[in-house]
Amino acid sequence: MSVSHKKLFHTDNGPCPYRKNFTWHNVSFHTCEITPEDYSSLLNQGFRRSGLSIYRPVCPGCDECIPIRVDVKNFSQSKGQRRIWKKNKHVRVEHHPVGFNQGDFDLYRRYQKDWHGVKSIVEECEYNDFLIETPVTTEILRYYLGEKLIGVGWVDCLPELISSVYFIFDPKYGSMSLGTFSLLYEIEYARFHDINWLYLGYWVECNHKMNYKAKFQPAQILRGLRWQPF
Repeated sequence: MSVSHKKLFHTDNGPCPYRKNFTWHNVSFHTCEITPEDYSSLLNQGFRRSGLSIYRPVCPGCDECIPIRVDVKNFSQSKGQRRIWKKNKHVRVEHHPVGFNQGDFDLYRRYQKDWHGVKSIVEECEYNDFLIETPVTTEILRYYLGEKLIGVGWVDCLPELISSVYFIFDPKYGSMSLGTFSLLYEIEYARFHDINWLYLGYWVECNHKMNYKAKFQPAQILRGLRWQPF
């Protein structure tokens, strides 16, 4: 899909969350509906989705946001990943259509406050704009330990790929490595549906918070418009 017929916006989003002394700029457009084929094509051109906004970074003097995807069929868990998978064997995952749920929202607020140190109160409209509004088929994955909700993930489900959108967890359970476990689960979910690729968004080599994405191998990264072995 070409975006040339769309009304594109160039946005200045302020300081870059990944690189000190850099600013974050996107080209983006809004859409309430998009076909799986068109969205897949856009992902393969380096775009991502946030709510109804489809965007791609175009930051001056920087091209460090590199799209990355996991080769699901050939993926093999590392020793550390096997340990995390085993540690979370009692975690139950439920799949639901995307929609507002008060428990999800409460956990999102707690995650932003206690894990990311966000001081302002997250408004419901912000949450809905970011994670509930979607132009594609999106599922919410709820992670439970017993009856306790300890994590929530959002994934876009297309016929040939799954795109991991966002994941949150209860900071009290930080020692369970739920972020890694959620991606291991998404890989198994993709395998179950005979899907070849799990898209992880952007990998930023110089940012230590992104290092975990490089640990899911084999993988490919997008250079220009070509996927290359990572």
